[in-house]
Amino acid sequence: MTEIELKAHVDDRKALTETLDKIASYQGCLVRDDCYWGMKAKKGKKLRIRRESGWPNDSRKTEPRTIVTYKHKEVRTDSNGCSIEVNDEKEGSISSAVPLEFFLRENGFEVLQKKHKEVMEWTMTLDDGDGSKKISVNLELCTVPPLGDFLEIEILADDPDENLISIYQSKLEEILDMTGIPREKIERRYYNDMLREVRGENPN
Repeated sequence: MTEIELKAHVDDRKALTETLDKIASYQGCLVRDDCYWGMKAKKGKKLRIRRESGWPNDSRKTEPRTIVTYKHKEVRTDSNGCSIEVNDEKEGSISSAVPLEFFLRENGFEVLQKKHKEVMEWTMTLDDGDGSKKISVNLELCTVPPLGDFLEIEILADDPDENLISIYQSKLEEILDMTGIPREKIERRYYNDMLREVRGENPN
């Protein structure tokens, strides 16, 4: 699965929430706590173990789950200077992370980074451009302490070619325009890089 994603800084959370309620379908709230396991000697090679649960009083009554993810990550910037992430993502749910964490620790891995994220989710459906099929789009208003609020707009696709990725990038930018967030608010850095900068840590 390929994840094509744009994220941007949010200055006015209330106004954005009102806009998203108008243009998309609200799904509920989630809390995500991520641990990134790796070896310091192997920069950039990390396995993410995510523990996800619903907020109290979340209408979906989301059951807690544990998700393991490995990504090949890439940031692309178009001719207009807008940046998106194009990530080849391998992901699956497990009943418990304890055996995996034990294995990783016993084989020289350690937790290199942690991230807490509080998420409000919306979805919307768009035409792909030629009307041949519909595109499902996820929109997430995320709070990532201590970085602040962000809007993530994401499309998932199976093995998209370069032309399709370009089309999806344009769709992401169009949706961002619909929210009223200026394109200069797009953030090209990964959250983990931003967190390391805030904490004064060297990149891994």
